[in-house]
Amino acid sequence: MPVKKHRQEYLSRRRILAATGVTGAAALAGCFGEDDDASDLLGGDFDEVDVDYPEDYEDEMNQAVPSGAVNPFNGEYIFNPYHHSWNSGDAQETMCEYLAVYNTEDGEFIPRVAENWEIDDETRLTTVEISDEYGWSDGTPVTAGDFVTALKLQAYMQMGLEKYVDPEDGIRLVDDHTFEIEPREDYVGLEEELWLNQWIETLLDVSETQFGPVVEEFENAESDDEIEDVQRDLVSLEPYWDQILVSGPFAFVEANEQYADQVPNQHHPIAQDFDFYLRHGVFEGEEGLRAGEVDWEHNDPTIEGLPDKYGEPPVSFSGQTFAIIFGRDDEYIRDYPAVRKALAYAVDMEHLVSVATPETPVDEYSAGIDSGYIEHFVEADVLDAMPNYAPQDVDTAQALLEDVGFSYEGGAWYTPDGDEWTLNFPVGDWFRTASQIVSDNLNEFGIGMDHYVSEMTTWQSEHEANLDFDLTVHLNYGMARQYHAHADLYEEMYNPDRGILTERNLFGEEVEVPEVGNPDGDTVTISIPDALDGLATADDEDEAMEHATQLAWAHNQLLPAAMVHPWSEHYWVNAGDWDFDLESDAWLTSNRITHYLLEHGLSPQ
Repeated sequence: MPVKKHRQEYLSRRRILAATGVTGAAALAGCFGEDDDASDLLGGDFDEVDVDYPEDYEDEMNQAVPSGAVNPFNGEYIFNPYHHSWNSGDAQETMCEYLAVYNTEDGEFIPRVAENWEIDDETRLTTVEISDEYGWSDGTPVTAGDFVTALKLQAYMQMGLEKYVDPEDGIRLVDDHTFEIEPREDYVGLEEELWLNQWIETLLDVSETQFGPVVEEFENAESDDEIEDVQRDLVSLEPYWDQILVSGPFAFVEANEQYADQVPNQHHPIAQDFDFYLRHGVFEGEEGLRAGEVDWEHNDPTIEGLPDKYGEPPVSFSGQTFAIIFGRDDEYIRDYPAVRKALAYAVDMEHLVSVATPETPVDEYSAGIDSGYIEHFVEADVLDAMPNYAPQDVDTAQALLEDVGFSYEGGAWYTPDGDEWTLNFPVGDWFRTASQIVSDNLNEFGIGMDHYVSEMTTWQSEHEANLDFDLTVHLNYGMARQYHAHADLYEEMYNPDRGILTERNLFGEEVEVPEVGNPDGDTVTISIPDALDGLATADDEDEAMEHATQLAWAHNQLLPAAMVHPWSEHYWVNAGDWDFDLESDAWLTSNRITHYLLEHGLSPQ
């Protein structure tokens, strides 16, 4: 059954910041100040959570030292997944448990808290049964009500699920260990894998005990304005590390100026048998490598003279891609795909990757899908026909610009209006080295570059939030973690921060491109919404691949972002002190690092 066209409406960061009356970097840093309404939302301030742990853990347990500083001392991290300062990557893999996780080798979901689920073939009504063995860090059981709370809040906060599920009627508690989830009437025909991917990897980062009252507020709201009031208040809540219930294998028990300690959650069925703790905030980066306390670190070409093993960690695709992202301010970048292509060809992406991220493959496709997964979703002959923007090709770049009307004089490019071409290139400080290479390449090609690097939060609030850039570099947030092409491609088009159709407006819903698989062929028209809907409701794999192939081809030809390389995470482990198989390829079986540790029995030697 084909679905009706139903555009997903994300909760825009700009909308929420406007609703809270907060703008600028302070908003992203969590500096909302006192908010009585936010406190009232949960009946007052958060209380400190009593975590059960051995008081002498420092004497009795071994120590693992991560390479990054994750120190929540003094409110540096706000443990509210809806708050703008929440960085889920810092803590979610140790503090929160999953309903299920995906095994990328087997292509199956592995139950975590879920025991099993049944999906009706016709309606997609799904019944999920959960284990009775999991507990929160204070000892209270994890229940189906906790997952109902988490799923409802995802939908009420417009994080994507609301497109497919009505949060009030479509997520239902059956009993303490069973809940139901059912798609909206428009999505009864949703392709089954895509339906699974909307909810099956739910991260249990909120409890019914603490956040259930927020669900009640949403369900009692009688207007859009009242719903937005609750959204605003939830965004402003600021619980600290010792005030939040934890469902995952580790809980914080100490945080000070120097470090923060996590111990195994004594109520987690696997972690309760662990006899080690995690100390965050010491021996970071190169210091940790040289001290012998950290064995794997994000690849950094500035680190030299270390054993070879440090340079070759296992690579796990995280579902994101480092990309050159084109803005809407420069009229030629905005209106001419040929100009975007020229900029891509003028950059030596192969050299960039060899310097900034050694051992990482270059993206050969720039097709809107993570290169680690694209071969599963796009027809092979079309992949072969896609122009590869990664190798520098200044001759092609020059020809493309001249076709648009640009001219090259005295070592500089001039626009068709006769102005010397200079581009605004602000970048967050995560990408200092890579962006410098991009800027240098374009400068050498004859384009004036106003390149400057800011702290990431400043860049987000001043440039990303306002789309104040001609081009920038950032993670092109592919959603391959959902293991379906629709997630990546929909995100590209409708992302609330820089969606092509909703924010940057680089092209419309109907696009004209050369016939699919033939760059020199006649022009064809592709309806992006129709192709997305077709992908969502495909009856079989061939039909899904047909629609995904159309969309990937359109992305490659129109190039709203030039995808440079997959953003692969190189995780830490102190292999000298732990029983851990350095040669194992099991890292590739899941993107979820804590799941890997649990499944493969990391333990002291």
